Amino acid sequence: MSGRLAPYPASPRCLGLHEFGRPGEVPETMRAWVIRAERFGPPLEAFQEETVPVPALGDDEVLIRVAAAGVNYNGIWAGLGQPVSVLNIHGGDYHVAGSDASGVVWAVGRNVNSWKPGDAVIAHCNWEDPAHGRRTRDRGDFLSYDPMASPHCRIWGYETSDGSFAQFCKVQAQQVLPKPAHMSWELASCYALTYFTAYRMLVTQGQIRPGEVALVWGGAGGLGSFAVQICRELGVQAIAVVSSAEKGAKCLELGAVGFINRSDFPNLPYREGETAEQTEARLKDTRAMGRRIWDILGERRSPDLVFEHSGQETFAASVFLCARFGRVVICGATSGYNLKFDVRYLWMMQKRIIGSHFANALDALRANTLVEAGRIRPYLSRVYPFDQIPQAHQDMYENRHVGNMACLVMAPRPGLTTIQDLMG
Repeated sequence: MSGRLAPYPASPRCLGLHEFGRPGEVPETMRAWVIRAERFGPPLEAFQEETVPVPALGDDEVLIRVAAAGVNYNGIWAGLGQPVSVLNIHGGDYHVAGSDASGVVWAVGRNVNSWKPGDAVIAHCNWEDPAHGRRTRDRGDFLSYDPMASPHCRIWGYETSDGSFAQFCKVQAQQVLPKPAHMSWELASCYALTYFTAYRMLVTQGQIRPGEVALVWGGAGGLGSFAVQICRELGVQAIAVVSSAEKGAKCLELGAVGFINRSDFPNLPYREGETAEQTEARLKDTRAMGRRIWDILGERRSPDLVFEHSGQETFAASVFLCARFGRVVICGATSGYNLKFDVRYLWMMQKRIIGSHFANALDALRANTLVEAGRIRPYLSRVYPFDQIPQAHQDMYENRHVGNMACLVMAPRPGLTTIQDLMG
């Protein structure tokens, strides 16, 4: 991110973790949880607290004093150095993870007029190419202008070096949205990446419509819990796939019409190098899951849209279970990205596979109105203090979580909602 540095006063000292200070006064250094190449591995090994420089601010950027930060799987990928090294992506010597944040605007670049020091905000993770992408042909006969069409569009906090698990984070002005006033800092910090991703998958890319049926993998997780709520708001029948009856009950509370416990279908996951007997067992469980969907709906009907983010283990089942002329929308591959499936079920039944990657600023703005109105609410299952940020990622890595998780940074305790609360 090039450009002249914005003129702001600097102090050589690092602010204490819960010291509020005064917006506009920016120290030279900060505390942050840092990932380096020599310690790539599970989160408890990869994340280490260090003192690092506060990011320098460009003309169109905003510096945020972080109150709380959301936990996402991309922090785990960053720490593992797999499937790619984030250091090779952004070229930095170290990486500060974190793609969700709530906090206080601390300083702004000279071109920024939409935000001022002292504003209570959240940040989403769509870092746009400064050239604003390229013009692309939309589904109709008109030209669209989606910045995400640019090959240089990045996910902030993963494909950039400076994320939110630090006292300060730097974002583009277009990444900033008002903090919902009714939300605590930790609640406001945990939803942008997963919710806006789910919104684009279902609404922008999947073009879900009232009356349709959606099969949602991981319905009680961060992504899936939002997908279920979006379906509820749009009049779509969501069926959640979960790993326990307790998680299924939570999905029913969120608006799902039913749930499937994947533990009932132990042979369903695709395994690399499976034998002919294992393939037959997998197909048998896949067909049985299809019948379970019919039982839930009370009719022989298949999902119009499959909400996919697991990848290798589930993708073959997703293609098989999807309805004729239906679509499988995928945004990730937590179980592996080399996908194998029987393509006959795709072309002969004219199904579609649609890729989706986070959201653009317009998607985020539209989706956030539902949060501000109280119609969509994050399912925040656990809040960690700053010194347990590695443990939060380790718990997600080992799938010991439900819904969203957040970590306190400047906020001294959960439940605070205003800047005055932060000042104590």
